[in-house]
Amino acid sequence: MYLPTGTFNETYKQDMAIIRHREHWMVIVFLFIICTLLFLFVSDSILGIINLMGITIISALGLQFLLGFAGQISTAHAAFMAVGAYTSAILAVNGIPFGFSIICASFVSGIVGIMFGWPSIRIKGFYLLMSTFAAQLIIIYSIDNVLVSLTRGTLGHSAPSPRIGEFIINTERRWFILIISILVVSTLVLNNLKRTKVGRAAIAIRDNDLAAEVMGICLWRYKLLAFFICCCYAGLAGALYAHWQSSVVSEAFDLMQSIWYLGYLIVGGLGSIAGCFFGVILIIALQEGVTRLFSSLGSSYPEAINMISTTRPIFFGVVVALFLIFEPRGLAHRWEVVKTYYRSWPFPYISKE
Repeated sequence: MYLPTGTFNETYKQDMAIIRHREHWMVIVFLFIICTLLFLFVSDSILGIINLMGITIISALGLQFLLGFAGQISTAHAAFMAVGAYTSAILAVNGIPFGFSIICASFVSGIVGIMFGWPSIRIKGFYLLMSTFAAQLIIIYSIDNVLVSLTRGTLGHSAPSPRIGEFIINTERRWFILIISILVVSTLVLNNLKRTKVGRAAIAIRDNDLAAEVMGICLWRYKLLAFFICCCYAGLAGALYAHWQSSVVSEAFDLMQSIWYLGYLIVGGLGSIAGCFFGVILIIALQEGVTRLFSSLGSSYPEAINMISTTRPIFFGVVVALFLIFEPRGLAHRWEVVKTYYRSWPFPYISKE
């Protein structure tokens, strides 16, 4: 990885630091100013969309570790979010503090992820995809029909607004502070985890599991650990989503939502933490733009309102297909090309790809 021309590291500590030079500090300050401006001047409706993006990115970070780093595919990510959402809602209704309830929700979702990730020890590829597809169906069916006494079935379960001391998080602006704070911590944790023994072992398994096993990496341990970490992130995001919406219903975590998460990573870029941000922000922003466009046309063309729900799947398919054709490595790769060009300037011939 290139540093800006004239910048170099003198110690291993500098080389391993996340914030390594002046440009990184400038980006952090810029993002902090942007967040402050959004908090102060943006309407609640826009903040609601940003909050949804933040929750979705937290969940996508977990799937990125599983799929992008460990190479294990999952089509049940939304179902694992549902586990965290219902766990936190049930605990909160019974008087458990918000902080403890979302931690428990994340842990319970991780345990469920290990249970359904167990087949990854023996199978991979298409067979693992079908195994996690079954997990999606089993979990949602259990929520709606088997665990009715806890989840209240298809009626949904209430999730009270979080309370931190005397401070109640019941507005979009207060949610914005909480979600952005958790997002920052989650991103830093995953970024550091990627560089630990666990992250490097997961990447080795993704690249060549046979070679990784010959090198002494325990495949079953790290595959299950990847599922656990992925589902912990999913459970955390699901818990935040439940309390943000003040209720939780299984319909919000159907199979199509799991497919959407795969689409986020395809558009953003597999194996890149920044790709989670790019993919989620672009697709949700385009979704909201299309929805508002059809809504504005509704006054003149009433049938446009009915086209919103039918247009979303088509829109998703077109966007993913275009990225697979023209930018298969996602927006994160294009961002890396831009950064590499800047870092090597004024000697751009060093590397452009």
